[in-house]
Amino acid sequence: MIQLEPISGIFKRERALLAAFPMRMLIVKEGTGFLCMNSGDYMLVNRRIFFIPEEGLVRLEGEIKSGYWLSFSSLLYAEFLLQHLDPMAKNLFLNLSFRDLEVSESAKTYSLLDQLKREINARKDLSFLAQYLSLFLGYTAGLDGYLAALTLDELQQVLRFRAILEQYYKQERSIQFYAEGMGMSAGKLNRFLDHVLGKSLAVLIKDRIMREAEALLTHSDYTVDEIATMLGFEQTANFNSSFKRYKGISVFQFSKMALLN
Repeated sequence: MIQLEPISGIFKRERALLAAFPMRMLIVKEGTGFLCMNSGDYMLVNRRIFFIPEEGLVRLEGEIKSGYWLSFSSLLYAEFLLQHLDPMAKNLFLNLSFRDLEVSESAKTYSLLDQLKREINARKDLSFLAQYLSLFLGYTAGLDGYLAALTLDELQQVLRFRAILEQYYKQERSIQFYAEGMGMSAGKLNRFLDHVLGKSLAVLIKDRIMREAEALLTHSDYTVDEIATMLGFEQTANFNSSFKRYKGISVFQFSKMALLN
């Protein structure tokens, strides 16, 4: 589902870079030359990140002294799209694009990549890796402005919280539960979430539940009763009212609109 490898050496465009999965990124820590695709040749410069579309071979001409070659599945990418509704996120891998990192950004990026490699080697579950990848893409693509102001430690804490939330949001609502998982007091967790995400735990849980509800209503054959039970609602009526307050339309209206689309 995801592969991350260091990349270095002298490259000739006659040989294509191999990727295990369709979504690809080249992170150039230090290098010169060109990334070559059918759409053209793109300069390799220090601290440049390339977001590479699924179609087309990737060839290099030049030298990379230090860098990373990352590929991942569309399934992992889907979590990023669910969390980022901005059109820029949907178009991130539509055509080849790149972003040049500031020095401070690059240091955090390389640290996040090194940690990601350790998580992959530790065989962390897919939901955790999807959360990590979503945070990494949001940060490196500049789509999550609030992440840029965070320290590396804070970024890691955001990731840890997202992973815990992803695993338990359907059945756990208590801030004490999440605080214990984060190794901090309930008050400290509330302050941390307000500082880095600008939302309370209750709002973050509701956001995640409703996002899952939308996905199930749109892409599954489960009944509304079954979805309500899966998401931790004791009664379907409670689910219906909660959904309408959140979306402004009823479950029935949402399902009807999803079918039309």
